Amino acid sequence: MKPRIALLAMALGACSSAPAATTDFFGSAIEPPRGLGKIQPGISVAEAKKRVPGLKEDHTGVREHLVLDSGVSDVKLEVRIDNGTVTTVVAIVQGHTARELLTKAWGQPQITKDSLGQPETTWASESTGWKVKVDCLERNCHVEYIPYHVLTSEFFGSHVVPPGDLANLKIGMKLADARKLAPGPVDVRAGIPTGVDGVREFVAVDDKLGVVRAIYVNLPRHAEKLIEEAWGEGWKAIEPVGKHVLVWPDPTTRWRATLRDALGYSHDLAYDNYLPAADLFGEQPDVLDAVPVLGLSVDEVKKLFPIEVTMVKNDLVISLLPTEWERGATKIHCDVANGHVRMLSFTIPWKARPEAKEGLLAMFTHKWGQPRPAEEDDKKVLIFREGDPRVEIREDAEHGNFQIEIRK
Repeated sequence: MKPRIALLAMALGACSSAPAATTDFFGSAIEPPRGLGKIQPGISVAEAKKRVPGLKEDHTGVREHLVLDSGVSDVKLEVRIDNGTVTTVVAIVQGHTARELLTKAWGQPQITKDSLGQPETTWASESTGWKVKVDCLERNCHVEYIPYHVLTSEFFGSHVVPPGDLANLKIGMKLADARKLAPGPVDVRAGIPTGVDGVREFVAVDDKLGVVRAIYVNLPRHAEKLIEEAWGEGWKAIEPVGKHVLVWPDPTTRWRATLRDALGYSHDLAYDNYLPAADLFGEQPDVLDAVPVLGLSVDEVKKLFPIEVTMVKNDLVISLLPTEWERGATKIHCDVANGHVRMLSFTIPWKARPEAKEGLLAMFTHKWGQPRPAEEDDKKVLIFREGDPRVEIREDAEHGNFQIEIRK
């Protein structure tokens, strides 16, 4: 026999002599086999290889993945990758024996329905921190290993703040900066499992502008009650597209969480930063606390707000975070005369939550006192302050906001 043929025959013989998987291969504990329990979604390829040195790159197939020798003839072990980040640990078992083997190893599975209402066969262990889902296709079974802990109200904490590394991000942050702080969720568009049952974290990006567009977690249907346990009852609001949502603005953290219906029976809980209207206005009757620029020169304003200021013709526009019921930026238009700011004009919306209108009026009254009703150009105006500065507020019922002018 020629040397090359002999070597090939020996290799084939070694493969064929490998035993088939038994319950011993999967073990008595619900966790990935052969040390793959050290792998967590969200870590880098380099870190995965460091934790499990036997992992090797495999460029076959349509998915980017690493492989680990299973030691058995009918199981292929894969660590799936997206943009250099670990997303999933999977065992591909030939034939349809996986469910039977896992039942012998771990007992009867839990048969539930996923967020789309499809049957799902799983085993889970709080002690090992892993959940296993088996899905048998035409030729084989996919056994997916997912980090697992029961979802409770503690996941949300006592204040509104995104979980984990997501708390380091901001809407509008440059992707280059965001990747340094939360590389997994930023790079994996399909989301990263958090280790809490049914919860995946996402960072949506604006590829054209190269910035973070949205920060959110996808949650199972029962999560709404747990959020209310953590943060209290959410405020009902209506988004511009007409969808009803629940909102939790937290003035302590200045994070706002919005719960929306998502795919199937799941929910998305989106996080963004906001500027409480009370902090924007403040207590001083002659100063807008967050924007103390009335009477300042253009250069002085630019020094105070080096990033937020843009020039629109001869006027300055200062873009601040949205207030409670605004989705876009709060834009403070600064009318300039003789090189100095002589008037501020901006809107504070309440259309998303009409109940907020009375609260805003009470806040204006607390800051400036009772207004004097008047009419200008057949339109009603509330004059809250006659002196320097003069404060006028008009209600735009059609668009659901207050139009505010403060001028010297």
